[in-house]
Amino acid sequence: MNIEKLKKILQSWIDEGFVEGELLVEPEWYVLWRPEEIEEFNRDYQLSEYAPGYLTFGGNGGGELLVVNVQGEVFYIPAIGMAPDTAIKIANNLEEFKGFMRL
Repeated sequence: MNIEKLKKILQSWIDEGFVEGELLVEPEWYVLWRPEEIEEFNRDYQLSEYAPGYLTFGGNGGGELLVVNVQGEVFYIPAIGMAPDTAIKIANNLEEFKGFMRL
């Protein structure tokens, strides 16, 4: 997933009012990062080191990150103990993930 494309998708979701809310799949809650924070969050959580191939675009407010892989699939992953094999797939793509979000 291209980070600039991810930023545009996030901005469109935020413009629609999706910032934080219930998620109909695990981890059951979402908090979206602002597009201008995406690079900082990915750097601070050291995703390129601990979970290469993933980008974070949000969290659940309880220690898990929402991430997307290079194929565009959506997962959640623990912020502590992060590793590619700890990622749990929750959607085939961002559009499917959006269908699980509630305002």
